Amino acid sequence: MAQLEDLQIESSAAPGEHIHLREKRAGDDPAKAGKALLFVHGATYPGVMFDVPGSSWLDHAVADGYTAYAMDVRGYGASTRGAALDAPAADNPPFARAESAVADIADVIARICERAGVETVDIVGWSWGSMTTGMYAAARPGTINRLVLFAPVFCCEQRARIAALADPADDLRLRPLGAYRTETAEQARERWDAEITVEDPTEWRDPEILDAWFTAMLANEPGDAVRAPNGVLVDLWEAFNGRARYEPGDIDVPALVIRATQDATAVRDDGLALFDRLGSTHKQYDEIGRGTHFLLLERRAPQLFTRVSRFLDSPL
Repeated sequence: MAQLEDLQIESSAAPGEHIHLREKRAGDDPAKAGKALLFVHGATYPGVMFDVPGSSWLDHAVADGYTAYAMDVRGYGASTRGAALDAPAADNPPFARAESAVADIADVIARICERAGVETVDIVGWSWGSMTTGMYAAARPGTINRLVLFAPVFCCEQRARIAALADPADDLRLRPLGAYRTETAEQARERWDAEITVEDPTEWRDPEILDAWFTAMLANEPGDAVRAPNGVLVDLWEAFNGRARYEPGDIDVPALVIRATQDATAVRDDGLALFDRLGSTHKQYDEIGRGTHFLLLERRAPQLFTRVSRFLDSPL
């Protein structure tokens, strides 16, 4: 049984604010594992996404011999949420842009290296987390061992996504955004089901997983909906208009780009463009069929976990 500990790390970018870090390990001492793996969440859901009962990627990583970590970027989960989340969304502008996440990733990696007694960490970034970890890897080399960009969003023009975010009065401009948005369990289910291409969603997803996942996230919410900062929508507006937020050619660590074939957010053209532009000498591209953007919580999640494990352990 993996041991769980919740850590709070002071932000170097915003003194007085804290970054929540979820740690799982096999024994009493995180340094005994000798290697560390950090998971970075996406645009809407916090780090507990990687530790849902019944489909915990953290547990799988611990079984692989890692001390495993999942962070909450400030504005998400159990990290400092900010006063903007306690006011009506329209009263404040979007916050928690990718640059803020990169600063948090840097603070977290520094703590992990100290705590786990390692010089470098392996990183898995999911969705928007692939953008923030890619930005970190491109700008701050030397602390990453290997990088996994799972369900990546990079810079592929997607007209439907642009239309959903565009100002009705000017489709070349991002619509006015408040500080945050909310999502209920029913809205999350509808979003998930929209990508499942079989009639019965339970073929791809255990029906208990949705409840377990949303229950875990609501532990840090005052009501029955998840609140997510809207800074990410500004980042995604750039990506969906074909404007990269970072240069993959500056990444020089071994990297894996991996996605599910039915993923409608992290599309194949975008994943392949990212793969082609990576500066890594050692890089791989992989796809898993019969899966969506939420593959890590689906019945084929074990395939995802195993393929990532093989990459992380493979000789160069």
